[in-house]
Amino acid sequence: MKPFYTALIIIILNACGDLGRVESTDTETPNLLHDVVAFTTDSMVNVVIEIPAGTNQKWEVDKETGQIEWERITSDSFRVVNYLAYPANYGFVPQTLLREDKGGDGDPVDVFVLGEHIERGSIVTCRIIGLIEMTDSGQGDGKLIALPVQSTWEEVNSLEALNHHYPGVLDILQTWLSNNKVDDRVIIQSVINEEEAIRYLKAAHNDYIDLKTK
Repeated sequence: MKPFYTALIIIILNACGDLGRVESTDTETPNLLHDVVAFTTDSMVNVVIEIPAGTNQKWEVDKETGQIEWERITSDSFRVVNYLAYPANYGFVPQTLLREDKGGDGDPVDVFVLGEHIERGSIVTCRIIGLIEMTDSGQGDGKLIALPVQSTWEEVNSLEALNHHYPGVLDILQTWLSNNKVDDRVIIQSVINEEEAIRYLKAAHNDYIDLKTK
């Protein structure tokens, strides 16, 4: 990990306090899945950016190391999305889990972070405004919709406000999700509001905590 990102992560961890924290044995390189809290002290949400808006390389967190890696297809090739580039920044909420025994995909909760391009590896404090409910190959794989707390879209604090000020954004996200893979395995089910989205996120956080304490 680049020294800048390591320093940034440590600063944010110190600022967020110990809410929900799981200690790491490696003080040099924090585990982005386990060492970063899901919720901040002011009830906002931390999102780790894996894929900046406007790029198409498929990077994701490694669940063993907690580091972001370019998804490998074979020993000498890496995954690139063969469609339009990501229409928004894409990442995950740390300390969350969509459990496979509950119909999830076994990964942390995914998030689209709207607005300007954000560098890979950044940790961004966000406000959740909704959720795209969907399945991928039959597994639950919902995508939260979020905006950075420090955003030029200050007037957007709900799906209704998003549709009013930036019409078409939800359609773009759903169209992209439905078409970025070569088959029809993605099924969009619905788009739900902030209250339901937070409930979904908290359930995934509780499932993560339950699994870690067993």
